[in-house]
Amino acid sequence: MEVVPILIIFVPILTGIAIYILHDDRFNLLIYPAQILITYLSIKFYLYFNRFTGEVFLDLGGWNPKISIVLKNDYLSMTFIFLTIIMWWMVIIYSWKERSKDSKFYFFLLFLEGIFFGLLQTNDLFNLFVFIEITTIISTILILYKMSGEAVRAGLYYLLFNSVGIMFFLIGMALIYYSEGTLNISTLTERINICEGLNLTNLSFISIMAAIGVKSAFFPVYNWLPKAHSAAPSVISALLSGLLVKSGLYVFIRINQMYGLETFRTFFIILGIFTAVSGGIFAVSQKDIKQILAFSTVSQIGIIMIGLNQIDGNITGGIIHIFNHAFFKSLLFLSAGVIINTYKEKDTTLIRGIFHELPLISASVLVGFFSISGMPLFSGYLSKSIIKYGLKYDFVIYALHFIDVLTITYFMRILQIFKEPKDLKVKYKLNLKINSEVPIIVLSLLSIILGVFYKPIWEFFLKTSINYIELFVFKEWLIYFTKLIIGYLIYKILIEKEFSFMVKIRKTNITFPNTNYLFIIFITIMLLWKL
Repeated sequence: MEVVPILIIFVPILTGIAIYILHDDRFNLLIYPAQILITYLSIKFYLYFNRFTGEVFLDLGGWNPKISIVLKNDYLSMTFIFLTIIMWWMVIIYSWKERSKDSKFYFFLLFLEGIFFGLLQTNDLFNLFVFIEITTIISTILILYKMSGEAVRAGLYYLLFNSVGIMFFLIGMALIYYSEGTLNISTLTERINICEGLNLTNLSFISIMAAIGVKSAFFPVYNWLPKAHSAAPSVISALLSGLLVKSGLYVFIRINQMYGLETFRTFFIILGIFTAVSGGIFAVSQKDIKQILAFSTVSQIGIIMIGLNQIDGNITGGIIHIFNHAFFKSLLFLSAGVIINTYKEKDTTLIRGIFHELPLISASVLVGFFSISGMPLFSGYLSKSIIKYGLKYDFVIYALHFIDVLTITYFMRILQIFKEPKDLKVKYKLNLKINSEVPIIVLSLLSIILGVFYKPIWEFFLKTSINYIELFVFKEWLIYFTKLIIGYLIYKILIEKEFSFMVKIRKTNITFPNTNYLFIIFITIMLLWKL
């Protein structure tokens, strides 16, 4: 069982290479036994791992851990591994009908899965840097896979800006190595001693966090995300938003644990508010369904940031919201893909009547809406409630309520597609196959199950009690429906009428040079905060 962490990295990579070399449609089916094997090994390893307390390490080569390659697993990494497995199953099943004969696509998809498993388990900064770089490159290939003009521009924008960001990770890594003499994360966690002022340790933290800010799409360096999501195939958008963006947040958690830099918690809470509000405002102004969902991802990342920086150090709410968001946002992107393929249109003002034409997709969109808006009995309510429960500042709680209203408001943009078309003779037909239905049904059920049976599930995976959150509290239901009414009224009064300021926001385009200026401002603000 000790070698399972290595196997779950190399099984998908080697399977992808085999599919690519054999280059035969029949061998593309290898992807299914590979996924079954990965799932089986992960479950067996978790049962083995669960007998231990704390952490399990795998030292490759028997070298001194300070200089060797070490894989580390704990409850956090194992939970993310299961999330990764679920998301890859959904993507593979959903894309099978369209991509079953595309060996190159599955080569890149499986290679990316293996690299992602490596990113989750590595215990040294250098290999973390390598895994992030490879993840960025393969994600770029998948974004521009359609090779349309929009996809190529978005993919290159994503690659260049993330490359600029990762350079600062390399700089921070060099600084911490010069200061401490090792890149082993566990060793650094014991050694690092945070001092006042801008010493090498603090500068390394700021440099690494600048890179993570780009990867995770923090304010104000998230401009690459809506471009990439809009241009990529819907199944890749689901993977990007549901999981790959979360790689930056996972690294954020690990780096924060390593440095233990408490002085930045308030900074990241404020940054989370700005990220959530600005993402919500941009989402409200959009008409393109994928752009709305993309900016919505930015807004939800802001909420996660708030949850990961609780003053008391409890990050449970932020972690759970990462998972909840992965499921309901992937559900929404996959549903959007079906809608776009059916109507051949992404403009929500031109799509009508999906309730009658696509009843299953209509139900999934509603599940996604109830989850993302935080309705009790759906997954988003749980994680948002945990985040609010742990907050010490009233202004942050009010900000979260405002963000919920923004969420409901921009989702009214999407819900207008339920309206009946004026021309009742217009009909759209789609023969949904099981490969489209299964992931959508599974993700819908997960969004409901995690909203109802959350206590035993999260106590099992995260070993933490959340008994203080209740589903049937009259005050919470009243607050939710009040926000629902306010969001609807804002949409009807201000948004639906398309005032000029909404058009200006929608047409705002931040160029690549200006994005880099914003990146410099982001770093400067962190430096000033530490001073």
